[in-house]
Amino acid sequence: MRRKILVIDDDQSFLEAIKQAFLSEKYELMTARSGRDGLQQALAFHPDIVILDIMMPEMDGWEVCRRLREMTNIPLMFLTAKEGEENVVKGLLMGGDDYLEKPVRVAELRARVEALLRRAEAGRPAYHAPAYDDGELYVDLTQPRVLLRGHLVDLTPQEYRVLAILAQNAGRVVSYRELLQRAWGPDFASMEAYVHLYICYLRAKLEDNPAEPKRIVTRRASGYMLCAPHMAPDADGSAPGQPDVRKNTDHV
Repeated sequence: MRRKILVIDDDQSFLEAIKQAFLSEKYELMTARSGRDGLQQALAFHPDIVILDIMMPEMDGWEVCRRLREMTNIPLMFLTAKEGEENVVKGLLMGGDDYLEKPVRVAELRARVEALLRRAEAGRPAYHAPAYDDGELYVDLTQPRVLLRGHLVDLTPQEYRVLAILAQNAGRVVSYRELLQRAWGPDFASMEAYVHLYICYLRAKLEDNPAEPKRIVTRRASGYMLCAPHMAPDADGSAPGQPDVRKNTDHV
């Protein structure tokens, strides 16, 4: 079975070189020249691995990585001219599985891609649902659109980002640290006050009574969980009967 590789990079000449590097019956190569196009292709075609540049206009690779990690756990490799140990660390903390600096030898690139694919085969990569829907709250996980009882909810980009993470993990407690790293980035790992503040903002817009939240519930000293308002969380922090969100050269 051919492995599907999605390469997201705004450099057309680099994309052509990558095509030559993976010219084989083993691979099916898809390319995108912008972060937005790359996200759409990932959702539509479910690649087995993503190779991602960082420095792109409109939506950079950091943001693409953050959004991809909200919908899938497939292998993700940063391949970029952005150098420096701090960038490597940031890429790995944000959810990247590997980080290579350009230029890279073709043989090494292919070997690293094969290694990531082998690792992923043990547990088949899972793509998450395109939306969360509990009958009252609808959260579109492909674009910033939220409906409450059929009415559009006006959220800021950061409010939506936090809610999308909770929606993707509905029925499970998401720790303060995980929310911080995924919604703000690794540089904010100790800023728990940010999480609490934005949860207050979301409750003000989504709860019937923000002082007694039924939808975004707190697990003390652990984190927050999104659940249908009629579902009371169990003692272990899980919410039974949650809606099934699955419905829906030698260098380059």
